[in-house]
Amino acid sequence: MLTVVGAGISGIACAAAASARGVSVRIVDRGRGIGGRMASRTLKDTGTQWDGRVVDIGASYFTARDDEFVTLVDRLIARDIVRPWTDAFHVAGPEGVMGVRKGPMRFSAPRGLRSVVEAMRDDAGLTVNSQVDVAEVSVQGGLEVDGVSTDAVALCMPGPQAHRICTDVPPSSLLWEPVIAVTMVFEEHWWHELDGAFVNDHPTITWIADDGSRRGDGAPVLVAHMAPVASAMHLDDPMTAIPAVVAATQRVLWFTELPSFVDAHRWTFAKPASAHPEPFWLHSDHPIGVAGDAWADGPRVESAWLSGTALGVAMADRLGH
Repeated sequence: MLTVVGAGISGIACAAAASARGVSVRIVDRGRGIGGRMASRTLKDTGTQWDGRVVDIGASYFTARDDEFVTLVDRLIARDIVRPWTDAFHVAGPEGVMGVRKGPMRFSAPRGLRSVVEAMRDDAGLTVNSQVDVAEVSVQGGLEVDGVSTDAVALCMPGPQAHRICTDVPPSSLLWEPVIAVTMVFEEHWWHELDGAFVNDHPTITWIADDGSRRGDGAPVLVAHMAPVASAMHLDDPMTAIPAVVAATQRVLWFTELPSFVDAHRWTFAKPASAHPEPFWLHSDHPIGVAGDAWADGPRVESAWLSGTALGVAMADRLGH
């Protein structure tokens, strides 16, 4: 039995790879839904026509370069789960938008990025035990997850969280940046047309996504990501970040109208500032591994998938499958 802790894309990829090799898998996650930082929220009580609409509040998009991941993305595109979004984002500064920067194709999901992870789970025939907040992974007297015996453990989560529940995992050597994501719903589309904007040299925000463009439905919804230092100041109460983020978004996109609905979500470990080149970490003596977007030359959604998949294969090998 392999116990996978964390049902983000790396955890589901790990479980799928191990299960495909005949390993019995149990997946646990502390959230009510799966997806991890590919999280989507459903709008409700907004007082607008957009109640019931999905908004991405974690990862904003993903790219695809590895051949195996490209194959997965192509399959998801054929099923209308994923859509090519854009290869050009605007670039802005504190005083507004300055131009456009081309890059690789970014992909989004009409029903939110969480739907990508849900499709992977369903395709692999996996079940996730939700709202299970693991407190301890111990090797004393045998490998156990909160007192339940298991043959192997894959911790698919940020390094600081993995070390907190399993002291056999070394402390993370990477700097992890917090982010507060602020969702803003408007009565109308007040800003000039854009897909997203990288905001440089701004003390408050680093990124603005037009979620109507991302979803493909044209909804007047923006999601802005607060800068790491500013986010750290509001982690105890993310809602206090809203006025500054709204004001910064208005100034950068050159409009003055206020949102009809606004909400904030805290990501304490949003992303690593750098990443390990290795695909995953695996204990030399015990079948305990760590995977996620801090590995495989991340931080990217694709890196998390590659890391989880590689760890799943390694766990199957370690268990003799």
